[in-house]
Amino acid sequence: MASEISKVPIKLWLILALVFINSANNGYDGSMFGSVLAFNEFKSFFNLTGTDTNTSQISSIINIGNIVGGFLTGVIVDFKGRRVGLAIGCLFIIVGAIIQGTTTGIPQMVAGRFIVGVGLPITVSAAPIFVAELSPPKIRGTLMGLYNTFWYVGSFLARATVYGMIPYSGELKWRLPLFLQMAPSAIVLLTIWILPESPRYLVSRGQNEKAIEVLATYHGNGDKNAEIVRFQMEEIIEENEREQRYKSDSFMGSVRAYIALFSSRATLHRLLLCWMVSWFPGVSVISYYLVPMLEGAGINSEETVLGIGLGVDILSWLCAMAGAFFLADRIGRRRMGMYTIVVVVLGYAIMGACTGVGVDQKSYSATIAAVAFIFFTNGSFSALWTPLQALYPTEIWPFALRAKAVGIVNVFWGTSGYLFNWVNPLGLGNLNWKYYFVQAAWNGFWIVLIYFFMIETKGHTLEELDSIFLSSNPVKESLKPPRVDQIGDVELAVEKPKA
Repeated sequence: MASEISKVPIKLWLILALVFINSANNGYDGSMFGSVLAFNEFKSFFNLTGTDTNTSQISSIINIGNIVGGFLTGVIVDFKGRRVGLAIGCLFIIVGAIIQGTTTGIPQMVAGRFIVGVGLPITVSAAPIFVAELSPPKIRGTLMGLYNTFWYVGSFLARATVYGMIPYSGELKWRLPLFLQMAPSAIVLLTIWILPESPRYLVSRGQNEKAIEVLATYHGNGDKNAEIVRFQMEEIIEENEREQRYKSDSFMGSVRAYIALFSSRATLHRLLLCWMVSWFPGVSVISYYLVPMLEGAGINSEETVLGIGLGVDILSWLCAMAGAFFLADRIGRRRMGMYTIVVVVLGYAIMGACTGVGVDQKSYSATIAAVAFIFFTNGSFSALWTPLQALYPTEIWPFALRAKAVGIVNVFWGTSGYLFNWVNPLGLGNLNWKYYFVQAAWNGFWIVLIYFFMIETKGHTLEELDSIFLSSNPVKESLKPPRVDQIGDVELAVEKPKA
């Protein structure tokens, strides 16, 4: 595994690093709103308590935007390639950040967050699709896992910005963090044009020679005749020929592609897996409502609350990096999913017990233990599940349906996020620490779904996964050795580009 990573060209690392910055968009939003809730100036401006319906409305409206953006994603990302789609999503986020940063009240704040919400699914679809389609198959899990770890970079920037504003007073204290939500998108928008296009997209547009050049440059050490280049080109071309009826350069082609998402056992299986990933509650309570959680445990100081948030982000990023490097392409996706469930269920149960003792018995040691398990649960989740969130829903779909399917996944994310952002603050407000046991039970149900339905994708090429889903027992078939492991024994013939 280490030898495979060492073979990745430096220029591919640099290209992917620019795309990774996009993941910070989600992380920034995930922590920014929860962090500014620590400011009394912010809450008094909008007349919020942190667990009231106005808080839920401002927080959850972004998920309505996610639903709208999710339906737009497939057409936008397939229209002129992954780069143009990513740029359009970034423009939405920049406009939305300006509107929310200049807000005069709840209606404008809601409008700004809605527009940000429309842009987020477009960017978080285009970017991981780009990474998946440009990554070497044996380390696709590592590279896509690293993409999603930058969620914590954005989260850290949000909390650090809010923490740095503590000494100040007035509206700038909370407006600046709202404005700075545009920063990752601005960087991506300015740099995306120097990146190559996805080789899969190039083949779909009949530009096979350009696709071979990209694969040779980033997978074959510059050799167009390298086995790995010819192997992938053969699979990409074959899949492109099978999927001509779904090509989206016409209205009816787009319609057929969306209908195809619901037309067979294989695609319905994929949709179930995407629903499982997007509706898995995980640590959503910690991510968005750390401040009310800590206040419920008796911790109310702005400096302490935001300092704990920064610590959680730093630990989570390090754990997510470790998970991407050492787990995704070693132990596989299924085991990572199962281990996640066990850790999160235990974490919520222990957090609930410790917080209950801390609140009811005024026990300082129990409160410290509850905070410790916030770190433990979030860190473990980050190592085991964070690398899968962008990776898994992207890699399981064939090229012609990938952008539209990932757009639908973002609709799933939007609906689940909307529900969680309405229910979680109300649950914490009404049940306090008892709500952690509700979360433990809801998370526990997912281990059954993972065991019976989750396909192992480790090591398989994107095209090989299509044949796995079409088999009679996809889970069993996915556990067999990937074909790419036998590449030396296969004779491949791909038309060479003309000189």
